[in-house]
Amino acid sequence: MRILTLDELPEPSALPLAALKWLDGDAPQDRPFFGRLRRGGFPASPYFGVYAVDGGEVLGRVETLHLDFTGAGGRGKVLGVADVGTRPDAGRRGIARTLIADVHRRARAAGLAWSFLWTRRSWGAHTLYEDLGYRDVYSPPSALRAPGTSRVPAIPRGFRWRKAGPSDAPRLEALLKVSTVDRWGFVPRAAGSFRLRHRMGWRPLESHRILCEGSRPVGFAYVTPQPFSLGVHEIVVRDPAYSPPMLDALQHEAGRRWLAIGRGFAVYGSHHATLMALPLTGTGAWRSRDTPPDACQDPRFSCHRGDMF
Repeated sequence: MRILTLDELPEPSALPLAALKWLDGDAPQDRPFFGRLRRGGFPASPYFGVYAVDGGEVLGRVETLHLDFTGAGGRGKVLGVADVGTRPDAGRRGIARTLIADVHRRARAAGLAWSFLWTRRSWGAHTLYEDLGYRDVYSPPSALRAPGTSRVPAIPRGFRWRKAGPSDAPRLEALLKVSTVDRWGFVPRAAGSFRLRHRMGWRPLESHRILCEGSRPVGFAYVTPQPFSLGVHEIVVRDPAYSPPMLDALQHEAGRRWLAIGRGFAVYGSHHATLMALPLTGTGAWRSRDTPPDACQDPRFSCHRGDMF
């Protein structure tokens, strides 16, 4: 078995490369797709990812990001382990463990001190990551309002609530930038990320709602409307004073459906999704002060989706 980067994969690997995504429940993705990501400014690592290849077959992958992280010590780059997958018939061969160890080696060589990944506590992979030294450092809180339990508020006077369109990408990016000036975590987000995710079909701009005070945009929300619910995955406001009208607008759109964020809700302090971290410079880093995991426990930590990083 060989470990190759994306650019080292032989041409006949296109179909098995795409199949790794498909077998994991995602849309098939190939090198032309990844090329569009790179050209669009996606914060992938220079090598993009590493792949386990045996007899011309791609058996596993780990795709990686080099991300800005802002904390008490300032801003620096960290490793984001973005996509770990093994072909179903290649399980229990240590492929994922081997590939993750390889990306850790590459990250150390690039001078990165910390690695992060998102997973779910209920997945078997969580145990693998713990074995590799990762620890849970953050889990997003969740909130839920049952339908029909309160009056549906109107859009507050003086405000407008509208669906975003393709021309709104710069407005959304500017709102996110101003709202995270004093926040910690995976900020700032890569420039052009809204437009790129829209073009790739990951996060359509039409799934965003913009709150305007008069004609001035003051916040946005990323929503997924369903027949019986309105899921809200990201809320950004220019100033905390705009939180009440933002939540009123979301409850107005949800109407009598379930709404998964906001006030007057049952609030749960954690989620099955969890952010894990690993020091790449030795376990003693956990005892140091002002580390990135410390920032994840601070009220200034920003967990906007982007997606998740």
